[in-house]
Amino acid sequence: MTVYVKPPQSSVEHRKTLRELVRAGCENKPGVYRMLSANGTVVYVGQSRVLRTRLLSYFRAKGRRNKAARILRHAFQIEWEYSPTEFGALLRELRLIKQYRPHFNRAMVTDDWPRAYVALTGGPVPGLRVVAQSDYPNAVAMYGPFRKVGALRGAVQVLASLSGVRDCAADDAEGRATVRKLWFADDDGTSFNTRQRKSAPRADAHRVAGCLRYDIGTCAAPCIGQGSAGQYANAVDSVHRFLEGASSELLDAASTQMHEAAMRLEFERAAALRDRIEQLAWLHLRLRQFYANVDRLTFRYHALAPDGSEHVYLLRRGTVRAERPVPVAERDVVEWDAHARRIFSEADHASRGVPIHDLEEFHLVSSWFRRRPAEQLRTQRP
Repeated sequence: MTVYVKPPQSSVEHRKTLRELVRAGCENKPGVYRMLSANGTVVYVGQSRVLRTRLLSYFRAKGRRNKAARILRHAFQIEWEYSPTEFGALLRELRLIKQYRPHFNRAMVTDDWPRAYVALTGGPVPGLRVVAQSDYPNAVAMYGPFRKVGALRGAVQVLASLSGVRDCAADDAEGRATVRKLWFADDDGTSFNTRQRKSAPRADAHRVAGCLRYDIGTCAAPCIGQGSAGQYANAVDSVHRFLEGASSELLDAASTQMHEAAMRLEFERAAALRDRIEQLAWLHLRLRQFYANVDRLTFRYHALAPDGSEHVYLLRRGTVRAERPVPVAERDVVEWDAHARRIFSEADHASRGVPIHDLEEFHLVSSWFRRRPAEQLRTQRP
């Protein structure tokens, strides 16, 4: 790692000094860099396969709205480190962004296309949310990312409506149920803490539901103490199984309702159900594609370095579990093969998906091989 500190000079002078130091000390290799403020806070993390060229480009940036120019104005230090491969630089960049959450980086996002996730929240009254980040507070399971945000919102609304699971904002920004207290008519004291239970109004109190879903019969309305805790738990379970790709019962039930409505000549209702089925089927298909992709991303990847050497990465279900230069000595080969077998033979996570903390890395790995199909020829499956 190389560190250069901005000297106590004018802004023009310090940029010239930094530029000369970068020009003299940085090489055109794959790597990552960090821009630090006067108090040592990381304000930006970036990467490049030609690090010297990328850093020097900052000193040519002009204009108040130019992102590179704005970053450089805040930079009192520049740190960089080399990576063996471009893939390694991308991976290191993502992990540093997750670690430091720099001001000029969008949180844990290293490209610019819009995305959204489905979050299944935890707690005694779980709910469904469509969120922009993979680290949503209080989420016990995350699914995505999805590019078509509008289509995803519509599909999740249908999923919530058919299942009866809430999709309201009864949770605050930190994921705690503080906006409205939630409980059920048959509460046994487990759906919220004792202090809340003693002070909470019962279902027969004059309290209004937080949305129209209760009035049209598509939500259990725990916001006013309606519904059964057991029935709600079953509804959440059906949603979870749908999102895990383990069940299509919600789609099947909607199809049955559509055909029954058509048999009764209720064509408007049948048409509405058809549209909802199409929305939910879109999500079902995307989830199946996602899980198929997860299952495929387990292999050894021999990435080629700029100097012609190889660096090997062990990937399991879309995340990098280990890496090193390709071993040559017999002892190193034996030890590495044993390590690879241990990683590839580990028991799968309880969920079919990717653990929440690995979602962004999975997206990076998936995008890398999707955009560079020739790199798949450098992989070896266990």
